[in-house]
Amino acid sequence: MTSIHDLHQKAHDMGITLTHHDHGIPGIYLDQYKTISTRRGMAVWDYKSVLAHELGHAHYRDRRNGHKHFDEKQERRADEYAANLLIDPQQLLHLAPWHGHDYRSLAADLEVTPHLLKTYLQLHPKILKGLAA
Repeated sequence: MTSIHDLHQKAHDMGITLTHHDHGIPGIYLDQYKTISTRRGMAVWDYKSVLAHELGHAHYRDRRNGHKHFDEKQERRADEYAANLLIDPQQLLHLAPWHGHDYRSLAADLEVTPHLLKTYLQLHPKILKGLAA
């Protein structure tokens, strides 16, 4: 499982400064400052998912440009990056039988948001077949 420490180390290795803010959006990557700011007080799975998502933006050097289609594409790509970074397929297959079809509790066990779990399963449809078996 990717730990918070692992995510902090990845940010450090990428030359990204991590900061926090008190209100508003869960997280933001500012390419011009090579900085990620996350909102204080999030649950572990939210923090890990937001930080991994913002690391995806940093990896691709994303910048919002106000063009809806382009910005949505960047958001999807950052979700996919985060899902692949945080979810280990073996751990997913090991934990899934304990949760049945309760993907919310499975996501909590994996310490990711249900949204990132859904993203991961859409990216890896063969895993879904393994879960159904």
